[in-house]
Amino acid sequence: MPHRVERLQEIRRKIDEIDDAIAELLIKRMKYARQARAEKMRMKMPVTDLQREKEVIERWRAHARRGNNEVSEDLLQRIAELVTEYTRREELRDAKKMEIEIETE
Repeated sequence: MPHRVERLQEIRRKIDEIDDAIAELLIKRMKYARQARAEKMRMKMPVTDLQREKEVIERWRAHARRGNNEVSEDLLQRIAELVTEYTRREELRDAKKMEIEIETE
């Protein structure tokens, strides 16, 4: 039985490492999203791009399809939607401050 407990602890450590990596990657992603937003603002482009959001969500879904159903498309879609929604809110907040044109559809 102690071997199984050790095995479980090792599995949990690996999960924690992955969770840490995901969090770090999300932090890095948000940094790049802010940089992209700043570039769009300098170029006087709409800060939101609904087509790009759709592409991002589809890319996440494609990862699920390539992953032999280890994770569902719906789960990855929900995560992608959450990330893009948060990014859009940040963009809209900044656009309001700068009075930049916002694409609505």
